[in-house]
Amino acid sequence: MKDLHSTPFPSRHTSQCDSCVFQHHSLRSPDFSQAFVGGQKGYQAYRDLPWDLQKILQSPIKIRHLEPWKIAVIVIGTAVAAAITIGLLVYFLAYDQKLFYYSANVKITNIRYNNEFSRQSSGRFRDLSERVERLIDKTFYNSILRKKYIRSRLIRVSPDTDGVMAEALLTFWFSSTDSRETLRERVGKILRRGLKKYKGPLRINARSSTISSKYITFL
Repeated sequence: MKDLHSTPFPSRHTSQCDSCVFQHHSLRSPDFSQAFVGGQKGYQAYRDLPWDLQKILQSPIKIRHLEPWKIAVIVIGTAVAAAITIGLLVYFLAYDQKLFYYSANVKITNIRYNNEFSRQSSGRFRDLSERVERLIDKTFYNSILRKKYIRSRLIRVSPDTDGVMAEALLTFWFSSTDSRETLRERVGKILRRGLKKYKGPLRINARSSTISSKYITFL
C-alpha cells in the first residue's frame, strides 16, 4: 500500500487563473519604477495602479511665496495709480469748470409797470422776483441741466408793451471748453418750454421771452 503522505497532491489547475494571478501579485511588493519611464507605456502602467497608490506617487504642489519687496512694490504701485485717478477726476470735475451767466428776459402781460419796480427792496419787486425765480428754478431742476444749474436772480423790471419785462440772471456751472453760444441755445429752449407749461398766476408770453449771453456789467 502506497504511503498517502508521500504521494504528492496533484494540482487541479493546469493554467493560471485570475485568482492565482491576483494572489501572486498581491504577495509581491509593487514595483513603481516602470510607471514613470517610457512615455505612454509608463503612463499607462501608472494609470493601472490603484487610486490610493497614485495619490501617494503624485509629486507635491510647490507653493510659491512672493518676496516682501515684491509685495511692497505691488502695494505702492496700486496706491500711486489710485491717487493719479482721483486727482484727474477732481481736476476735470472741479478745476476745469467755470461759471456761465445768461440773461433771461421774461415778458409778463398781466402786470403793469410801477415805480416801485425800480427799487429791489420794494415789496412789489420782491414779490415778483420770488415768483419768477421759483418758476425758473423749477424749470431747470426738472431738465437735463439740473446738475449744471446753480440759481437765478431777478435783477431788473422794465416797462414793456402790454406789461413788463422781467430780466433775470441765470448762473450755470459748465466746462471751460464748452461753447457759450451753443449752451445759450440749449438754455433758451429749456426755458421757453418751461414758460409754455407754466400754469401760475403770471401770464407769460413765451414767444417774446428771450435768452442772451451778454455779461452783466456790475458783476
